[in-house]
Amino acid sequence: MSGKKNNRLLIIIGLSLLTGTLDGILSMIFSYPANLGQSYRYIASGVFGTTAFTANYMIFCGVLFHYLIASAFSVVFFLLYPNFKIVIKNKYILALVFGLIIWTISTFGILPLSNVPDIKGVPKYPSQLNLVAIIISFTGLSLCLGLPISLIANKYYRKNDDTASLDKKRGI
Repeated sequence: MSGKKNNRLLIIIGLSLLTGTLDGILSMIFSYPANLGQSYRYIASGVFGTTAFTANYMIFCGVLFHYLIASAFSVVFFLLYPNFKIVIKNKYILALVFGLIIWTISTFGILPLSNVPDIKGVPKYPSQLNLVAIIISFTGLSLCLGLPISLIANKYYRKNDDTASLDKKRGI
């Protein structure tokens, strides 16, 4: 049993690094022509406000916050995967569902409650969004977080048969 828990922990750590890196790459592409430092300072400004744009160490804080947020989503959805799988059998549809939930939490919860400054062209509040921004954000989150979480969790739980044992307990 201990080996199984260690394996799960390693998979979750790897998944968190993967999703954080994929989302970071996507962020770098979408924030062009801003450089990567500016992009991570913007993330750090969620906690530190405009002070994040004045110190170089804020880039590190932005990277840290970026990975923490991606990791939190990865851990939660990885652990809840068997419950989602009972309702939605297709792992690719689940990836879209995860992307939609992540987008919703980010857009309606994290960003509005953060200290990020109003920057022209960067939506902070849901009322500032347009359809193109919604589609791009949702698609990016579905591909960079939802898909890896769904595929890796599906492989893990199928291999470890946790989903099947949950189904048996629930009489499904």
